[in-house]
This record gives sequence, C-alpha cells and structure tokens, in this order.
Amino acid sequence: MNHITKVLHADRRSAGAARETEITRRARGFLRRVAGDLRLRTGEHDITEHPAAQGQGCRVRLNTGRLIIEVADAPARNSVAVSFRTRRGRADLSGGGDNAVSLEQISSREGYEAMLGSLRLANGLDHERR
Repeated sequence: MNHITKVLHADRRSAGAARETEITRRARGFLRRVAGDLRLRTGEHDITEHPAAQGQGCRVRLNTGRLIIEVADAPARNSVAVSFRTRRGRADLSGGGDNAVSLEQISSREGYEAMLGSLRLANGLDHERR
C-alpha cells in the first residue's frame, strides 16, 4: 500500500509542473494497480490524464464502460481526492454523483479491499473474475 500513501500525501509545497508531473505519475500507478486488482483486461479500461487548469489541479481517470475512478489534485484543500462514479457507456462522461473515498479508508489493507468490493459492484464485476 506504500504507493497509495505516496500519491495521497504528496508534497504540495513545490509549485508548478514538477508537482503536477509527480502527482500524475503516482496517480497513474495507483490506478494501474486498481485496474489490476479489479482484473480488468486491457481493452476494458483506459487511463486518461487531464492537466491542471487555472484554479484546479491535475486529474487522472480510470475509465471503464460503467465506471470512472478519478484521482484529482485539489490545491485549494492541499490534498489529493479519490472518487468514483457510475456511467452509462463510454459516451457518458458525467455519470452519476461522485462517491468520495476517504484517505483513511484506502490507507489500510482492509479499507482498500472494501473499496475494491464497491468498485466491483459498481462496474458489474461482482460475479465475474473473483
């Protein structure tokens, strides 16, 4: 769980592109691990990066046909937020409401496994590939 802790508690004191690059790199690693733990096949998902916009931090998303998992830098709160939401196919970019994942939850092995269980249900994988 070490790289999860690294992305969620990344140093925000440094400014600019270096910070964004480091958070993006760690978020991609975290989302690759989530995809692997969910046993998603290569064609079933993709990971996209959205660079920082003015007043907003960078975002990295794991997209499936039924689910979006997002790791977003929130400079105003000095934290990284993890959330997920359901969607109706690849064309639906908004989906349902965001479901925030607490940092304390995914910092522990049990909490991380509980989050994976929720993601399996939301993505319709609860009966498949267990």
